Amino acid sequence: MNGEEVLYDGRRYVITSQTDGPNGVRLVAASGERYGQQLGIVYADASELSPIESYTTPRADTDITKR
Repeated sequence: MNGEEVLYDGRRYVITSQTDGPNGVRLVAASGERYGQQLGIVYADASELSPIESYTTPRADTDITKR
């Protein structure tokens, strides 16, 4: 799970570490303004995290052609 990108509170984060107990997942903001003005580190419970749908939902935008 470390290194995985997730959504938390509507923002994209990367999981950097996990420990047992509540709020045991350390997240670092994966996106922010230029030069780090909006970077952040938060702690959350694993149940509060969700996968990024655009990464996990297949799209029908590729046409496979046999030669």
